[in-house]
Amino acid sequence: MIYSQKKATLISILIILLVLSPVVENWASKPKDNFPLSYYPMFSKKRKATYGLYYFVGYDSAQNRYKISYKIAGTGGFNQVRRQIRKAARSGRADIITQEVAERVVQKKGHPYSKLERIELVKGYYHLEKYFSKQDTLPVYERKLAYYKIEKR
Repeated sequence: MIYSQKKATLISILIILLVLSPVVENWASKPKDNFPLSYYPMFSKKRKATYGLYYFVGYDSAQNRYKISYKIAGTGGFNQVRRQIRKAARSGRADIITQEVAERVVQKKGHPYSKLERIELVKGYYHLEKYFSKQDTLPVYERKLAYYKIEKR
């Protein structure tokens, strides 16, 4: 199909306007993100300096700290398990899920799981910019939500 220069220019302008149309959402009071034309709020949205995250940690008799893998904490991928933990913590089931994770830890063999004496569910707050630039990967603040003491085997 052959287009005249005038038709090609008109089609090009229409396509450019269509692609740029989501930009007006930046000034809307309630912006809408529609696929495939998106203004990408996940990149432009203002975020707090710190981000809270729920996770499990274990402690041995010398109070050495070990992060518990999400694979032990729940079923599914990383983000799915993270949402399961958050939902349990917010719905008042923190003690129950912590006990369930502790029971799974007891069944694990090898370092560090065989040495752990207690499991804690914590919410850690991380400074995202420092964390991802590798300047500081430690939490700014941590809040213990639940713990479970593992009985000696």
